[in-house]
Parts: sequence; structure tokens; C-alpha cells
Amino acid sequence: LIDGDRYRDEVELRHYVGIAYDKSLSLGKLIDDLFEYTRINNGMPLETAVLDMNGFIRQLAEEFVPAFEREGMSLRLEAGDEALSVLADGDQLARAYENLISNALRYGKEGVHVDIRVGSEDGQVTVQVANYGNPIPESDLPFIFDRFYRGDKSRSKETGGTGLGLAIAKSIIELHGGRILARSSRERTVFETRLPLHA
Repeated sequence: LIDGDRYRDEVELRHYVGIAYDKSLSLGKLIDDLFEYTRINNGMPLETAVLDMNGFIRQLAEEFVPAFEREGMSLRLEAGDEALSVLADGDQLARAYENLISNALRYGKEGVHVDIRVGSEDGQVTVQVANYGNPIPESDLPFIFDRFYRGDKSRSKETGGTGLGLAIAKSIIELHGGRILARSSRERTVFETRLPLHA
């Protein structure tokens, strides 16, 4: 329409430019995520160091406070002072937890709060990210970590992502010898990661 000068006035022109711009941003995000997913799953080397998960998650949570405040939500953190160490690539691990926290922020708005809890169990460091929004349908739960999978509630323009965020998080956690799982009920939805505790 723009190329053929078929718009009525500048208002309509700006409307079409806005649509094209929004779509280009979405495609850019999709391409970035796809490159990241491919890189992780093709044997990306990790630059590992000993990382204290209590301090690490505390710092990450602080960075998200402004985003939660903009949405009228609060982020509640339960992390102790003792060192819970893992051997990890900090940059990659940050990407995984940023995806999980962003996901909780996006889909947990009805619940006002998002809770993050760091703990240890059976020689593993556990991190739980819980939101209190609409539950994930039971039929969706087995597939939510699949690439490009998007449940019905994520298809709107407001909440829809690329369908790669959770797949990337899963790949990163598994690359570190850990695992990730999700459970959802009418009360809350919890994503939990388990990473080997570093002696």
C-alpha cells in the first residue's frame, strides 16, 4: 500500500508503517531466539565458574523490579545467605532465568505476585519461579518446553512470545547437567529448575 501510494493521508500512512515496524520487531526477536536456540543445541561451549545461586538469583531479581512495578506487580524472593554453589556459565544461566521470570511476569498478571525461591535438596540447587495467573491447561503441560509450542492463552498480541523462551531455558539448564519441570493448578503455576550442587 505504501509502495504503491495507495494510502489516503499521513494518518493512514503512519498506521501502515506502524504495522510493518511492529512485525519487523517480532521477526527480529524470533530470529535472535532461533539463532540462540540453535547455538545452544549444537554444542555451544560453556565458560563455567563457581556461582552462588542465592546471590545470583538475588541480583537477577533486582534487575526485574522496575518491570514488575510498571505492571503493578511485586516480585517476592526467598533466598538464604548460605552459599549454594553450582558450576555454571553465568551469562547462559542468566538467560534461562530471565526467560522464566519474564514468562511469569507475562502470564501471572492476574495474581499480582511472582515468587522466587532458592533452596537445596538431594545434592541439587532448586530454584522455583511461581506465578498466580491463569493455570496452564493440563493438555499443554507436556509440550510447553517444545520449540515453537504456544498454548491458546499465549496467542494474543499482548502476551504472545516467539515460542522459544521456555525451549531455550530448558536447553540451557540441561546443558548444565540439570533439569526443569513445570506444574500448574488453579492456585499457581511453578517452574522449577534443579542443578547439581558444587561441593
